[in-house]
Amino acid sequence: MVLKEKKGKFIVLEGIDGSGLSTQAERLKDYLRQAYAVKAVLTKEPSEGPIGTLIRQILSSRVVGVEESSLALLFAADRLDHNHNKITPILEKGDFVICDRYVWSSLAYQSLSNDLAWVKEINKNALVPDLTIFIRVRPETSLKRIHDSRFKTEIFETKEILAKVLANYERIFEQCQNRGQKVIKIDGEQSPQSVQNDIIKAVDEFLQGVS
Repeated sequence: MVLKEKKGKFIVLEGIDGSGLSTQAERLKDYLRQAYAVKAVLTKEPSEGPIGTLIRQILSSRVVGVEESSLALLFAADRLDHNHNKITPILEKGDFVICDRYVWSSLAYQSLSNDLAWVKEINKNALVPDLTIFIRVRPETSLKRIHDSRFKTEIFETKEILAKVLANYERIFEQCQNRGQKVIKIDGEQSPQSVQNDIIKAVDEFLQGVS
């Protein structure tokens, strides 16, 4: 397939923990390179920069005692740094960015203990994605996958918290769609291959529609 216009696109994958974001982001990057002959760069949040590294240490409890609003501010600061130093330069070259988590994660997770309007305000300068793919899984599925894949859970990984985060995602993406932003929901309860097939179908339709 060939895009009529060689324009960079910013595609974000979102979902609660255990929804397979990293696997599907990697597969989507490879697909775009092969099917459309474009340069697609995979990135993630928290980023690999200094602020993102600190955030990961907090999430894994290697760094403790960080207040919830401070953590939300760290996420927002990391995102601006990520936008400025990585995402925007890639898009300006006409290349594609695939991001494993982005601003919607902050709205879904940080609003558990902070006012949603405030979380939106501190993230108001974040670049808006061209397409967001929401991989939806149930909290029970999430926890089973987490326990099957690693020994230790992170601070947000309980059934009660994940259920609240999932509800937040549903509300946030309904609002996004009402504003005309492109959000595609994928059934993450399927096999990884079926999820990949659904993502590819959605991305193909999106790219052929905007090209």
